[in-house]
Amino acid sequence: MCGEIRGISVGVIIAMIIVLIIGITLGYGITQLVLKPTILTTTITETKPTTIIVTEVAKPKVRTLFDVIGRKIELREIPERVVSLAPSITEILFAVGVGNKIIGVDSFSNYPPEVVKLVKQGKIKVVGDYWAPDLEKIVELEPVLIIADLGAHYKYLTKFEELGLKVMFVKGGSSSSLNDIYSDILFIGEALNVTEKAYEVVSKIKKTISQVEEMLIRANVTRRKVLVLLGPPTYGFWTAGSGTYIDELIKICGGVNIASKYHGWIQISREEVISQDPEIIIITIMGTREDALKVIKEIMKPEIGLDVTAVRNKEVYVLIGEADDLLCRPGPRVYEAIKMLASIIHPEVFGEISRSDVISAKQLG
Repeated sequence: MCGEIRGISVGVIIAMIIVLIIGITLGYGITQLVLKPTILTTTITETKPTTIIVTEVAKPKVRTLFDVIGRKIELREIPERVVSLAPSITEILFAVGVGNKIIGVDSFSNYPPEVVKLVKQGKIKVVGDYWAPDLEKIVELEPVLIIADLGAHYKYLTKFEELGLKVMFVKGGSSSSLNDIYSDILFIGEALNVTEKAYEVVSKIKKTISQVEEMLIRANVTRRKVLVLLGPPTYGFWTAGSGTYIDELIKICGGVNIASKYHGWIQISREEVISQDPEIIIITIMGTREDALKVIKEIMKPEIGLDVTAVRNKEVYVLIGEADDLLCRPGPRVYEAIKMLASIIHPEVFGEISRSDVISAKQLG
């Protein structure tokens, strides 16, 4: 499948300087007349000024946040040792400028390239894959905070708590809209005390959306029917219905999602695809260019019987590598996914797609 704020400000230290009593006492002796020679004795006692400095350090205030399922998360410090359990979470952490606090990631986290480099150097440890984190490895890292994906990791909540691990959940792969993605970015920014940077990341996405929508309005385009398949058709026609962020992206980019009458991530029949007659088919796969070409050849075969406009006009596109990640990761690079989809759906407005990780049926000749 495709897919993966509150807070209270940190307390401040208050210092008070108290100057105590300054006193000078001066005393002297008195001469006495006796049968012996007279001796004059004068005694002077002086007390020097004394300054006592008292510094009162206030205890750091506990910041209280609530994660996506309403769990109270108390942070007594800004987390310096963070474990990310999803690629989208890792990307968010780097995007808001706190990638240096990451000590552990899932095996799918491969962006930005710095992550791969740090893993090779041993500065970041891999703690299992996206669907199956290795709890023992996580415990060994002694993280201050674990950021987990609701859809993939909620089943581990009890175990996390039994092990004394502090975990907070974000929507991640369960994101049903761009607002969910925005909330994840802002929540992580709040937890790591980089709220301003998180807002900048969200603003960049919103700015791209505005630009795309304005260009489509000016061009007065006709919306095109689109089918996004999550994996090769040989696995079944798994797609994104309404209530998914991919459905929202299709609309933003001037398309009509033919599966929008269904909700969530669902499988539809071949007959349904044919009856809806998509003009564009976009397929996401984890594979190579050769794998992509095989998928295209398979779906184009007459014996497959997928007689739709997209196949007849060779408007079939397979996303691999980074292109696949852009669409399937609900994170800070969603603005790039929007640009990519816009070029695929309306090349007459945004120019022909020219990415090497987007393979088109037209490339077959």
